[in-house]
Amino acid sequence: MNLDDDTRPLPADSVGDLKKLFERYSSIVENAIEGIFQSTPDGHYLLVNPALAHMYGYATPAELMDSVRDISKSIYVDDAMRLEFRRLIERDGFVNGLEYQVYRKDRAIIWISEQARVVRDQNGQVAYYEGFIQNITARKLIEQELVAAKEAAVAASVAKSQFLAVMSHEIRTPMNGVIGMTSILLDTQLTAEQRDCVETIRQSGDALLSVINDILDFSKIESGRLTPENEEFNVLECVEGALDILAPKADEKGLDFLYEIAAGVPPLAKGDETRLRQILVNLLGNAIKFTAKGEVVLTVGFQPLAEPVVEGAPERVRLQFSVRDTGIGISPESQKHLFQSFSQADASTTRRYGGSGLGLVISKRLAELMHGEMSLESKIGQGSIFRFSIVVENVPVKPRPYHSSGYPSLVGKRLLIVDDNETNRRILLRLAQGWNMLAHAEESGPAALALLNSGARFDFAILDMQMPDMDGHMLGQAIRQNFNADVLPLVLLSSQGERAHITDKTLFAASLIKPAKPSQLLDALAKLSTVRAEKANAAAGHPAQALSPLHSERVLLADDNAINQKVAVTMISKLGYRADPAANGLEAVAAVKRQHYDFIFMDVQMPEMDGLEATRQIRTYSAAQGKRGPWIIALTANAMQDDRDMCFAAGMDDYVTKPFKQPDIAGALERARAAKYATVAKTDT
Repeated sequence: MNLDDDTRPLPADSVGDLKKLFERYSSIVENAIEGIFQSTPDGHYLLVNPALAHMYGYATPAELMDSVRDISKSIYVDDAMRLEFRRLIERDGFVNGLEYQVYRKDRAIIWISEQARVVRDQNGQVAYYEGFIQNITARKLIEQELVAAKEAAVAASVAKSQFLAVMSHEIRTPMNGVIGMTSILLDTQLTAEQRDCVETIRQSGDALLSVINDILDFSKIESGRLTPENEEFNVLECVEGALDILAPKADEKGLDFLYEIAAGVPPLAKGDETRLRQILVNLLGNAIKFTAKGEVVLTVGFQPLAEPVVEGAPERVRLQFSVRDTGIGISPESQKHLFQSFSQADASTTRRYGGSGLGLVISKRLAELMHGEMSLESKIGQGSIFRFSIVVENVPVKPRPYHSSGYPSLVGKRLLIVDDNETNRRILLRLAQGWNMLAHAEESGPAALALLNSGARFDFAILDMQMPDMDGHMLGQAIRQNFNADVLPLVLLSSQGERAHITDKTLFAASLIKPAKPSQLLDALAKLSTVRAEKANAAAGHPAQALSPLHSERVLLADDNAINQKVAVTMISKLGYRADPAANGLEAVAAVKRQHYDFIFMDVQMPEMDGLEATRQIRTYSAAQGKRGPWIIALTANAMQDDRDMCFAAGMDDYVTKPFKQPDIAGALERARAAKYATVAKTDT
C-alpha cells in the first residue's frame, strides 16, 4: 500500500494538536523582537513578522510585502551586499552575521545583521530562504564614534609629538650655544668670581637640558612613539660608559663608587644600548644624589631564558642589574608613589635635591619596553636597592680576557689588596682569583705592613688611596722603606681629585681612577709582570684618552648658525683637527667636490640646501668616483627616533644631538677614526 495515496481524513484529536502547534509557532513569529522572514531566491518576501516591518518603517507586515516587490532593488544600500549574500548562501547553505546597510520606508539608512539559511524541497531544489534580522545601528554608531575618537587621539598624539620635537629643536639650539660657550670659557683664564659665574651658567644649562630630555622621553613613551632599537653593542662598554659619566660626582661626595660584572655575562648583545645607559645613569645618579657617605655599588648578572630551541633563532638572555646605596632610604609609604609621574618621595625631597620626578617613571617604562621589569627594596636610614632587567639577544664571542682563567703572565702571581671597603675587597679578590692569581686582602695600612714585616711576599700590591688613619700614599711610602719598586710594584686606586695630593709621582708603578675597570686593572698588572711584559704591553687595550694634538684627517663643519659653528670649530680644533666651515648644504657639497675630507659634521636644518639633501648628493658624487666618501655625522636639535632614521636613511653614519659638549664631539671623532681604520684593515686583508 502506498502511504502517499492515502487520502483518509486525520483523526479529530490529531487535527487539534496540529492547530495548537501552528498557533504556538505563529505566536512566536508574531511576537518576536527580532525580524523574521522567508523570501524567494529572486527577492520576493513570502513571510515577514511585525518586528521586521516596524524595523523597516512599515505599519504592518502586509504593507512591507506589498511595497517591496524586489528585495535587492528596494532594500540594499549597496547592491554588492546582495551579491555577497547570494554568494555565501549558495556556497555554504547559510549566512551568519552578515552586516550591511538597508533603506527604511522613509529612505533613512540603518545597519542590520542577518542570519539566514536555505530551505530545500523534496527534490533538493532551493524553495526559499528564511532567517532572522537584528537592527545594529546603535552598535555601529558607537563603533564609529570609537573609531573617530581613536583617530582623533592618534592625530592629537602625532601633533603633540611633532610639537614637542619642534619645541625641543627650538630650545636645544640656543642651549647648544649657552653650554658650548661656557665649556670654552672654562678652558680660558678666569678669575675665581668669573669661574664661579660660568660654572653656575653651565650647571643651570645642564639642569634645564635634563628636564627637557625627561619631558621629551616621557611624551614619546606616553604616545607609544618610542621603540627600542635592536643593535649590537658591547655590554661592558655601555656599563662603564655610565660609570664614567657619574664618577666625578661620586668623587666630589667622597663615596666609594664600585661595580661588579658576573662571569658569564655576554660581552656582546643586541638591544638598545642608549636606553640601557639612560636607565643606569638615572639610577646611579639618584643613588649618588641621595647618599651622603658610604658606597654606591652596581652589580650586573644574567639569566638564560628557558625558551624552545628554534633552528636559526638567536639565543636570548635576561641581563640583571642592581644599584645599591647606603643613602637616606625610602619609607614604605613613599615607595607606593615612587614610580608615578612627577612624583618623588615627598615634597621636601624635591626642594632639597631637585629633579622633575620623571626619571624613575621613564626608567621603569624603558625597562618594560625592553621586556624587563624594575623593583625596589629600601629601608629608611639604611639605603636602597633598585633592581631591573632587560632582555637582549646574545652575540657569541670569545670570553673577555679579564674573566679568562688562563692569562699566562698572571697565573700563580701573588697579589696583596689593601682597601678599607669590604665590597671593593671582595670584588678585587674575585677578579684576581678569576685570573688564577694568589690574592690576599687586608682592610688597613697597618695590617698590611704587619703582614709584610712578618715575611709574607707578594709580586704586586693594590692600595686604595682613601683609607682612614693611613691612606694609600702614606702606606706606599712606608712600604718603600723596606721594598723597592722592582721587588714589589705598587698600584694605586684613587679618585681624580686625590691624584693632585700625591707628591712622589715615582712611588706607584701604576695609578687607576676609581671605579677601576677590570680591563684597566688587568692591563696594569700584565704590564708589571716581568714574565711577559713586552707581549702584555702590545696586547693590552687602554681606555680612550684625549686625541693626539695633531691629526692628518680633514674635517668639514656645515652649520648655518654662526654661534654653533664657532662652538663646534673651537671644540674640533682643541681635539687636534683642522676644521673648515661651510654655511649650508650647497657649500658643503661644493667643498667635498673641491678637496678631500675624511669626516663631516653636518647640521640637518640649513637654508638653501639642508643636511639630508647635501648628504645624498655627497654620497652620489662619491659613488660616481668609485669611493665610499667621507664619514658624515649629523648635528641636530631634533631628538626623535624618526629624525635619527631619516639621517641614516639619507646616508649619514653617526648622530650627535644638540646641545653637544666636548666629549660628544670627541666620541664622534673617535668612532669615525675607528671606522676609518677598520675599513683600511679590512681592505688590507
